[in-house]
Amino acid sequence: MDNDPTIAIPKSLYDELIRKAEAYDKMNIGASVGGKKAWANLTPEERSARAKKAVEARIKKYGQKTKK
Repeated sequence: MDNDPTIAIPKSLYDELIRKAEAYDKMNIGASVGGKKAWANLTPEERSARAKKAVEARIKKYGQKTKK
């Protein structure tokens, strides 16, 4: 018995899966770069304000966490 994990699928289905995978990869690349560039263009005061807003949102959603 052969231990080859290859499965047979129609060429059209294979091509569609490859197209979708490549599109997904392209979507994720841009999001990461865009967020970093946007963050780099903020002033220190703007970054601080956004960070505080994020902390407040997490506390509102999950409650205050205490250190042990």
